[in-house]
Amino acid sequence: MRKSILALIFCSLPVFGAADDYQKLANMCIACHGSDNNTAFPSIPNLKWQNKLYLTKQLSNFKNGQRQDATMTKVAQLLSEEDIEKLADYFYTLNHQE
Repeated sequence: MRKSILALIFCSLPVFGAADDYQKLANMCIACHGSDNNTAFPSIPNLKWQNKLYLTKQLSNFKNGQRQDATMTKVAQLLSEEDIEKLADYFYTLNHQE
């Protein structure tokens, strides 16, 4: 299962050149975390209502190795600092539009 998820994520990565880059990046997150940011998998955290600073810090920690997870470390290492900021903005804004 984990290999299938990684394959899905890595197949999505070459799409970073289009105008909707960050929607495509967000779709990578949604593949595991769920389309409504509520995951059916207890081991995968819920992104709904997460603070932007928290999301940025956790992605940065996965990227630099301070936090470990086989999937998230590999995904985060492919993200630029700008990607991390944009993803944190995206999920924070998406979840606070009520």
